[in-house]
Amino acid sequence: MKATFKMPKTGKGWACFALILFTIALGGWPVVPFLNTETLVLGMPIIMAWSIFIIFFTTLMMVFIDKIGGAD
Repeated sequence: MKATFKMPKTGKGWACFALILFTIALGGWPVVPFLNTETLVLGMPIIMAWSIFIIFFTTLMMVFIDKIGGAD
């Protein structure tokens, strides 16, 4: 079976694609080194609090994309 990647065709589709890439970038290498400190947030290291935030942010983005019908 041939695997293919379907590119977005509408402006809304491209906006949703950009939101997904933005969410991935927030949890990736460019942001994490800035948060790798001993600072505590709500009693947790800031990197742990950031990880929890990323989980909730990703979930909210997927719900938002589903609500606006972003899947082409």
